[in-house]
Amino acid sequence: MDQLSSIESQIKLLWEKAQEAGVLIARLREEKKALQADNEQLQREVSKLRSDMAARETQMQKSATAQSAPEPRHAATISNGEREQLTVKVKELLARIDAYL
Repeated sequence: MDQLSSIESQIKLLWEKAQEAGVLIARLREEKKALQADNEQLQREVSKLRSDMAARETQMQKSATAQSAPEPRHAATISNGEREQLTVKVKELLARIDAYL
């Protein structure tokens, strides 16, 4: 009888640990899902910033070319300070993405 009681208590302990593991696995899966969603959002943001930066670089090149012509300029340009801020922002976002991976 004593041995049977010991086996039952060990099985009960094993069952409890299995349930705890199941709960932990479910929580980790949810965290992974949330992190993947954050990662996708950050990647979209980085992609948009890169696209914006490329467009502004193109505008700056057109502006530099147009400066020699007497035509009025309508394209928006960014200053070196704004360009540096944009570069820093992109680098920060890339670092945040790397942290998730």
